[in-house]
Amino acid sequence: MKFTLAITLASTLVFQAFALPASELETRAAQTCGYPTVALLRAYSRAAVDHFYTTNVVELESAIASLGYNSEGDAAQVLSSQAPNTVPLYRTYSPGATDHFYTTSAAERNNAITSLGYVDEGITAYVYTSNLCGTVPLYRVYSPSGTDHFYTTSAVERNNAITSLGYVDEGIAAYVNPQ
Repeated sequence: MKFTLAITLASTLVFQAFALPASELETRAAQTCGYPTVALLRAYSRAAVDHFYTTNVVELESAIASLGYNSEGDAAQVLSSQAPNTVPLYRTYSPGATDHFYTTSAAERNNAITSLGYVDEGITAYVYTSNLCGTVPLYRVYSPSGTDHFYTTSAVERNNAITSLGYVDEGIAAYVNPQ
């Protein structure tokens, strides 16, 4: 009995020493609605003029090693599986234009596939369609001259792409958890 109490007390003390304060746990849970998130990784190919986003580190490393992409770090935090109030972030790719296109709209994805020569590459992640749980906008801009879709959570980066790089504002693609 004494041994069991001693182990229980020791375990509790060790857990408390390494645990986050309750207020920080509550803040983190509120920011993600309590669902675990993963990094949405961003890469860019200057030669192809293409931004590429994935949650798969191996896929990103392959794009870097074999296709000449450069890692640009984490674009945001997203969900790897469906949760309440989330929708799929679909990924398509145009081999002719060398462009990755991401959308939460199945109709928009289907149009890109049937009318614009894009290939369905599945679901990249799950995201929100409105500002919930501390999420931020994931802006979408498009370069007609480079045939490139670019996504960012930074309004400054979006504005620079529009004013200095010839991108056209396409609004908010989704809402994601900040980096």
